[in-house]
Amino acid sequence: MENYSKPLDKNDQSGFEFAKEMLNGDPTYAINFDRLMYSAKKNQFYIIEYLLCDEKQTVTPYTSHPNKYWENKMKFIALWKAARALNATLYLVNYAKKGTKHEDEILLIEVESVTIGKLTGKNTKMTRKSFSDWFRALNKSCSSTPAELLK
Repeated sequence: MENYSKPLDKNDQSGFEFAKEMLNGDPTYAINFDRLMYSAKKNQFYIIEYLLCDEKQTVTPYTSHPNKYWENKMKFIALWKAARALNATLYLVNYAKKGTKHEDEILLIEVESVTIGKLTGKNTKMTRKSFSDWFRALNKSCSSTPAELLK
């Protein structure tokens, strides 16, 4: 099968910077999706949001959870609303940067529900290697042709 995609190459922050400039300090009522994937074979969307656990925080990727910083609930409510509209599976991924103390802790949260008060889901503790294997398999399942995408 012909490859219709390319490897990730560089991070483009220009869209973020442009929106920030255009808002001129106004609060934003939008969120950025970290990753939107679609499997034509399964007719299934996937939304993935990466949640960085900084070394300065007292929580690790395994112990952190969005409910612990629910003051940011609008982000998770909006992601859930988008997931429901697309009939998508929403994954949250707690991780630490490579080269840090907790780099090998990744918590994959498959979100099952979101309310005004909390988020619930299935939590799976993974290593960097096991997450990479899972992520690559999911990515591969989303490979399709332009014609398959347009069906």
